Amino acid sequence: MTRRARIAVLGAGWWSSTVHLPALAGNPRAELVAVCDPNASRARLAASTFGGRPFTDVDDLLARIPLDGVVIATPHTTHFAAAEAALRVGVNVLVEKPLATTASDAWALVELARERSCLLAAGLTYQYAAAAPQIRDAVQTDIGELRSINAEFSSTTLGLFRVVDPEDARLDDAAAPHGTTYSDPETGGGQAHTQMTHLLGGVLWAAGRQAIEVSAFTAHHGLAVDLVDAVAFSLDGGALAAASSTGTTPPGVAPRHRIRFHGTKGMVEWDMLRADAVVHLEGGLMRAIDNPVDSPSYAKGRVTESFVESILDGTPTPAPAFAAAASVALIEATLRSAQERRVLEVSQAPAALFDSLPS
Repeated sequence: MTRRARIAVLGAGWWSSTVHLPALAGNPRAELVAVCDPNASRARLAASTFGGRPFTDVDDLLARIPLDGVVIATPHTTHFAAAEAALRVGVNVLVEKPLATTASDAWALVELARERSCLLAAGLTYQYAAAAPQIRDAVQTDIGELRSINAEFSSTTLGLFRVVDPEDARLDDAAAPHGTTYSDPETGGGQAHTQMTHLLGGVLWAAGRQAIEVSAFTAHHGLAVDLVDAVAFSLDGGALAAASSTGTTPPGVAPRHRIRFHGTKGMVEWDMLRADAVVHLEGGLMRAIDNPVDSPSYAKGRVTESFVESILDGTPTPAPAFAAAASVALIEATLRSAQERRVLEVSQAPAALFDSLPS
């Protein structure tokens, strides 16, 4: 009988119930063995709908159920503790973005995954598109030395950040996003952790670089969390970058998720929403990198599918932990820079740690 990957999902809220749980339940190579949520009614509902046993405590689950991997889709500031608990017992981990909310926690997870020889992957969805690896290769091999990056991420997230009363969060309703997860700075809310993490994660992953220094501004517009972010930063290797993100895009106005990488021999323009790119080269040459017509541009279903493939087949993850951790470090420094109104250094990981992490 063909072996299936035994997977547990931590978190039975909106994103998990609409994306990860259905994808795992429909994957013939995966066996959904457990669903864990501190809200017992949500855990029971998810388990009865998608399969597996319901749990309300992560440690209890890890002690009682043999696992190949866990998928963590819980509030941002809980990612570290859940991932650490799983890695310590040798279980592979897929963490929804952000990997963590502090650089120290993110790098600690990377180091722990290395020590335990575990896979640690991030749910940075745009990197799972079929064309994304080709786009990354073009950035690193086709345009010469990287000199400049311009990045933009606009979205309609203002409504998420407005919820301030826990009674309005509809905590028993798995069909609705929990507003306080996104509107409270203590839970890692705001545009940077919620949305800009995709953009900066994509920049650092495609460039294969870490950020060195950052200077940033944020605007809250009456909210408790950041709604608009503007960031200038430098990368190891000498490239300079500018990135902006806003949650103010009105309904009906098309969002833009784009990154332009400028090198000494050309430029790559990555449209993250379309999952395609155009490579501009010396002499006016142009080459399109198209996403396959039979592959979704927003490959949310591929996130857990890829995780299962990595566990069973040893294939590399499209969203490795080192780049995700580097983006966490950059976001943490971004928010501090904006608060302190000064240029800050970004927390780095040693090259040896990057080289030794399982993909």
